[in-house]
Amino acid sequence: MKKIIFILLVFILRGSDLLAIDARALETEAARAYQEGNHARAAELYNEILETGVESVTLYYNLGNCYYKQNEIARAILNYERALLLDPRDEDVIYNLEMARRATVDKINVLPLFFLVEWYNAVVTALTADQWGYFSVFLFLCFLGAIALFFHATTVAFRKGGFVVALVALFLSLSSVWFAAKQYRRETVRDQAIVMTPSVVVRGAPDPSGTELYVVHEGLKITVIDSLGQWYNIRLADGNVGWVPRADIESI
Repeated sequence: MKKIIFILLVFILRGSDLLAIDARALETEAARAYQEGNHARAAELYNEILETGVESVTLYYNLGNCYYKQNEIARAILNYERALLLDPRDEDVIYNLEMARRATVDKINVLPLFFLVEWYNAVVTALTADQWGYFSVFLFLCFLGAIALFFHATTVAFRKGGFVVALVALFLSLSSVWFAAKQYRRETVRDQAIVMTPSVVVRGAPDPSGTELYVVHEGLKITVIDSLGQWYNIRLADGNVGWVPRADIESI
């Protein structure tokens, strides 16, 4: 039995190594195609890498650039947004996403958020879920160190300092765990999407005969709040809601 398990482990490890080598080879070929101006071929190769299960900011960023060069603005925005999910602070992605958005038709007036909500969202997206997790572990270790200082300090001042630091470190550690959970949900439960077709009629009901409310165009970012059959109930940044066919949008 042990021998069988060992063989299976070796097989799995070798398989993962082969996938990594294959992905690197495809990425090299894609970069070469991009430099030669063959953006369609580069996009095809980057998509092949994604199909192997590999995912990274650089991969989505490069794929977005390929689509942008081909004037496929909606797909460029989609991949830039996916890159930002993995690293919300990447300045290159943010800049290119803004450039792509300028080429879209719809200019939505975003509803202003209460300033505390803006601060909260800024804090949550300041780090990735993994980074928040590492930070929480570091703070918990600080908490343990402060507790040790509290119990072993020989002076009252050190005991008080250790107690205060322990409380602060514990609070920040628990907060970091909360932020990590929120960011993880943001990265995995992808309830935002991009309109992929040139124009879509948003209806008042999930039915082709539903009342026509307004029209949105490709490249627009929307939030999915519900679904029914082949229809999505969406909300725009300005608060407008309605129903659109699933086929017309793609989740970030």
